[in-house]
Amino acid sequence: MRIVIDTNVLISAIFWTGKPKQLLNRVRHQVITFVTSNDLLDELKRILMRRDKPFRLSDGEADQVVEAMRELSEVVKIHSRISVCHDEMDNKVPV
Repeated sequence: MRIVIDTNVLISAIFWTGKPKQLLNRVRHQVITFVTSNDLLDELKRILMRRDKPFRLSDGEADQVVEAMRELSEVVKIHSRISVCHDEMDNKVPV
């Protein structure tokens, strides 16, 4: 199974326990394949560094997390754009 993990779900999996963490563990154990894009990894880094969030990582710390997610995932090039969500940031799913 190949899945795209929403950035908010991915952050929950990284910092907290529960269903998102279980999902990420299935990726770590190669039960499922995590598919992402550079755009989504860039979004992850931006959110990890935001000062209004509880994690507030430094640039270097955020880079380490993003690199770890890059190693766990299959990073694909986006060949087309979708426009189904009102929030343009949510239209970055690899298709």
